[in-house]
Amino acid sequence: MNAKQNYTGRSERYARELQKLQPLFRLTAPFRLLTFVATIILLLFFIKSKMDPVFLYAAAATLSLFILGVIWDLYLVTRQKDLQTRLQINRDELRCLEHDFVHLDPGSELSSLQPELAGDFDLFGRGSLFQYLNRCVSAEGRQRFARELVSGSRDSTHILRRQSAIAELAALPAYLENFRTYGLLAKAETNEVERLRRWLNQAPIPTTVRHRMAQVWPLVIGAWIVATALGHIPGNFLFLPVLLALGLVGSRLTQTNKLHQQLSKNAQTLQKYARLIRLVEEQAFSAPHLQALQSAFKQEEQNASSHLQRLFKLLDRFDYRGNLMVGLLLNTLLLFDFRMVHALERWKTQHQEQLPKWLDTLARLDALNSYAIFAYNQAQQVCYPQPEASDFIFDGKDLKHPLLPYQQAVGNDLQFEGRPKVLTITGANMAGKSTFLRTLAVNLLLAMNGAPVCARSLRFHPCDLRSSINIRDSLAQHESYFYAELKRLQSIVAHVEKQPDTLVILDEILRGTNSMDKHKGSYGLLEKFLALQTVVVIATHDLGIGELATQYPGRAENHCFEVALDNNELVFDYRLHPGVSQKLNASFLMQKMDLIPKTEE
Repeated sequence: MNAKQNYTGRSERYARELQKLQPLFRLTAPFRLLTFVATIILLLFFIKSKMDPVFLYAAAATLSLFILGVIWDLYLVTRQKDLQTRLQINRDELRCLEHDFVHLDPGSELSSLQPELAGDFDLFGRGSLFQYLNRCVSAEGRQRFARELVSGSRDSTHILRRQSAIAELAALPAYLENFRTYGLLAKAETNEVERLRRWLNQAPIPTTVRHRMAQVWPLVIGAWIVATALGHIPGNFLFLPVLLALGLVGSRLTQTNKLHQQLSKNAQTLQKYARLIRLVEEQAFSAPHLQALQSAFKQEEQNASSHLQRLFKLLDRFDYRGNLMVGLLLNTLLLFDFRMVHALERWKTQHQEQLPKWLDTLARLDALNSYAIFAYNQAQQVCYPQPEASDFIFDGKDLKHPLLPYQQAVGNDLQFEGRPKVLTITGANMAGKSTFLRTLAVNLLLAMNGAPVCARSLRFHPCDLRSSINIRDSLAQHESYFYAELKRLQSIVAHVEKQPDTLVILDEILRGTNSMDKHKGSYGLLEKFLALQTVVVIATHDLGIGELATQYPGRAENHCFEVALDNNELVFDYRLHPGVSQKLNASFLMQKMDLIPKTEE
């Protein structure tokens, strides 16, 4: 079953199940009302009949039915939300299979992570690679996915481990759907984890005499009550231990209230992640990378979910103090506030180091899932590339851009080895030069993340990536376009001087000067890159740059995108050819649009 069949089948099934819930919802409200009214009436008859137990038993029965009705209604609401979420997930994926993903998170603000690459290769924002790939359900997973997307890994072994993990996850569509469903139902806020980390890093509350008293106070108050009942202590003195207990608790009431409020919010955070952690714990993984991540949730003899469950129980008990009467009673009999603060501090001390690891591991898995969904959706159009740790190599067959519909995109081959290397790509306007540069860079970033690439095959060398394509001037900084471009080129040279194992991608540089000056500057810059032992791919209209291949044979190559004229119309094949382009289209198009006079043939 392919991805489209799977998403279609699941969408239809969830829609049917949602439809089946509607009659049940129409019954629950009348059922609850009926049983509640019946309970009240039976209690009135119980009083009127002078405590006839038959009416009391009947009232207890109808009250039980009312409670069951409430529980059933809560279950139906929960089930409805689950089905609605799953239905939306599958419908969204069906849209993405048609390359309709504008409804997804564009991640525009994340471009600040690597603004040059983000701007040059449409990594973030509307219609971006991030918007197309990202399926993260947690804020920290989203951040990690974005950071990995713009950098990748230089370690071939790590890349292969990630490939194995992503391939295994891609074969588990049910697991991926469950992970996204639980995460979306949680609706995690962006500041929840940071608030939780602050609590973990707070200095522990020291154990005081009050906390020690809380351990023996039930015995003290119990003995006092027994002694009072037996007549050994006058009944009038019973208020003394009550006042003492409330006085002790009141002396730390502000501190306890602040802690209770903070921990209640953290409990909601952890409950949102607990279901995800349990899902990961229960999944059988075979990929070493996934097993290593999964092992982070194991601590001694218990899993992370068990430790979190213990914390939930403590926090649930802590909430009892929110009821004024219950809080007064518990603090009087147990010094409840002190006991709970001590128990929670003890839990924090035991798991202070593990909890951040659990959350970080969950974020790593969240990020991996995005690539896995991409691999599953495009299983017939992608391949897992082979990283080469030794020499610089790039050997791609039928390379395509992932943001272009597969059937419409034209694939191209590109192969080169060794450093230094300059690949010059010439061609007419709209022939495909810039798209090819983006195809090259985007597939390289995917490859260095361990993700599949849009190609028939790819061998590559993990490396740094720098580019100068989409330069913008800055009025705020009083920078012209030309000066902004020079600063970008300067930063690239500085980086290459430190790390020559870099792929530099340039598109029509030095457009802000005259043609002769542009040729001289571009030619000199490329010679400098050759001297720095790096690899450069440059797209240009300057055909003179092609002379590098003659001057530096074996270290410089020429490729081009050509254009043909068919029935007085330009025809682009978007195929990469060897050599330097000789056909230009600007004047032809201007003539067709009556911008310049037509020439005689």
